[in-house]
Amino acid sequence: VMPGTRILIRGEDGQPVPEGERGEIVIAGPNVSPGYLNRPDLTQKAFAELDQTRAYRTGDWGRDRGGMVFCEGRMDNQIKLHGHRIELGDMESNLRALEEVADAVVLPVRKGDRADRVAAFVVLSGPQQGSDFEQAAKLTTKLGEHVPPYMIPRKFIFLGSFPMNANGKADRKKLAETLA
Repeated sequence: VMPGTRILIRGEDGQPVPEGERGEIVIAGPNVSPGYLNRPDLTQKAFAELDQTRAYRTGDWGRDRGGMVFCEGRMDNQIKLHGHRIELGDMESNLRALEEVADAVVLPVRKGDRADRVAAFVVLSGPQQGSDFEQAAKLTTKLGEHVPPYMIPRKFIFLGSFPMNANGKADRKKLAETLA
């Protein structure tokens, strides 16, 4: 960390959260950018003044434990589904923990402006066992041993590999287009 730079964890209200609680990671200090070039909309959303110092809201969840910051993924990967807050990355981690799953991407299926259900795109670690329906039923049963029912995807789509974006990551936008 550069001299004069602070890394803070803030709640939705912008106030500090108690140690160990989850909040947004904020970087404050003299080296924080004044904003995005020619994008006042993004600048207003992500940059602010904090104690007379420039601050950047990262959009990442984090916790401070004993002076160490632990990053817990993007805030924009959280959805509200039938009254439950769900972290899509958490659902993906639980799927990847199953021996049959090599990789997974979980996306919301939207109905209007709200999430109606979730779909899981899955790359299996071995050959598929049975039809898509049978394979999905097996994964649903195994996943149900580790997560509450509201976190189980209602739809499974099995792929040999994921389309990749320019950064070499699974192209969530392309995957989402197949759900429309």
